[in-house]
Amino acid sequence: MRLPHLLLLSTPLFLAVACSTPPPPQVEVKPEPVIKQDFSKILEGNFRGQFRLGDGKAYFKTCDTNKEFSVHAKAALRNIYEQVTSTKLTPVYIEFTGEIVFPSAKDKKSDAIMRIDRVHHMALAKASLQCAKPVDTFLFKAKGEEPYWRLNINGQKLFFATKARNQVYQVKDANFQTTQINNVKSINEEGQRLNLTIEPGHCYNLKNKEYWGYTAKIDSIWGELKGCGEPGWPIIEQKITGYYLNKTASKIANLTFNENYTVEYHEKMGKETIIKSGFWKSNSPNRVVVMLTRQGDKTIREELIFYRKGLTLSTNQINKNNIVTYFEPPGLIFNKMNAREGVEEVTVKRIDREFTAQGISPKAEVDLEVQKAVNQYFKIHRTDPKNTKFNSVKYDLNGDGIKDAIVLLDWCSKSGCEMLIFEGRENGYRFSSRVSRIHAPIIIAKTQHYLWQSLLIEKDTQWFKLDFDGISYPIHTRDLKGVNKQDYSTGVILFNQGTPKSWFPIKM
Repeated sequence: MRLPHLLLLSTPLFLAVACSTPPPPQVEVKPEPVIKQDFSKILEGNFRGQFRLGDGKAYFKTCDTNKEFSVHAKAALRNIYEQVTSTKLTPVYIEFTGEIVFPSAKDKKSDAIMRIDRVHHMALAKASLQCAKPVDTFLFKAKGEEPYWRLNINGQKLFFATKARNQVYQVKDANFQTTQINNVKSINEEGQRLNLTIEPGHCYNLKNKEYWGYTAKIDSIWGELKGCGEPGWPIIEQKITGYYLNKTASKIANLTFNENYTVEYHEKMGKETIIKSGFWKSNSPNRVVVMLTRQGDKTIREELIFYRKGLTLSTNQINKNNIVTYFEPPGLIFNKMNAREGVEEVTVKRIDREFTAQGISPKAEVDLEVQKAVNQYFKIHRTDPKNTKFNSVKYDLNGDGIKDAIVLLDWCSKSGCEMLIFEGRENGYRFSSRVSRIHAPIIIAKTQHYLWQSLLIEKDTQWFKLDFDGISYPIHTRDLKGVNKQDYSTGVILFNQGTPKSWFPIKM
């Protein structure tokens, strides 16, 4: 009879114990650390075009485009402009190193501004060829008026002219550095020496309303001559402009790089479309910075640093208002196309070709067009070929209907020879690739990469395949994997007689 009573007593006790049990401890979720980072800087970016200044404002417009940038005009820049022209807002031609940058946070009117770091040349329109003037044909040039003289350094040669005569000097050292004093020594065939001292500094010809960013002093058998000078831009440009595509199962993104340094970003995810615009900048073929400054009517400050390999751009982070966010692996990857996705047909990855087995050997006489291309290659690379010689064959490697030039230099050893490849164009040849340690013959392979046929080469009784990566064939052959020649050969054999027996001079 007492059991039910005990049960009644135990029930409240259980409830009391249960209610007094403390809750489990809560796990504190720590927020992700905020990564702050300044926007990147592109040093020594080269620009040229039209500049004007007046009423406290300055503007720069790039060559061959109508895109105009606001410029923060420092006192030194204003002084140069006022020496060249006394009239406000008069357009002048300008060459300079600088950078496209985000404006200050207080500047609500400008999406981006141009920063001018160092002026190389400025002149009135009537005193200059302006944008028609070539800047890639010389390393440095200078001139003086009293007495008259002209000087041009191209590759390892120094061309010097006076009213009396023209002379060519061989340069011993022309490793020109734009921010320091350069001492260039040269000698001509008569044993006469010419020493040139180049120094950054303001140099004017006020009679002709011209300015240069360098002083030049010559010490020669004619005594000491003084004048003004400017550097050239003898750089092989890897073309960045064009259309790029990032396509996944959930979205399609297009990135367009325009000639006038503007960039457009289109992203479509389902029915939602995001459109951003801004600018791009680069002084390296392997790196390009994208500045996104506007989304619709909204001003934004976003930066993406892309690394370039072949025809691919990739990045793993975005900098928004100096706060970095990382993408999930593998990051953001864009492949180059010939049109925007959904606008025109994109680049095909392969073209069907038929091959007829044949042996192609060099001609008995020098190919003057190829000789010109090889000669120009050494000039651009500021190297004197001296007694180097070459031989070549022609074959259409990329299927565009124009034969390309495959060149062997007589830099040969037991490891092979140096090979240069030039893409055939309607107006000549453009350098494509340089590959070391090549043994002839060379076989055209069946496989393609970026529309260029692969090449088969033999090394140590084994065959290897050279694949085009979107920019060039591989520089070295040491890391290649062996292949079965019979599986890949088209039967087209270049330099089918092996290493050439005769060679031609590179100098024209």
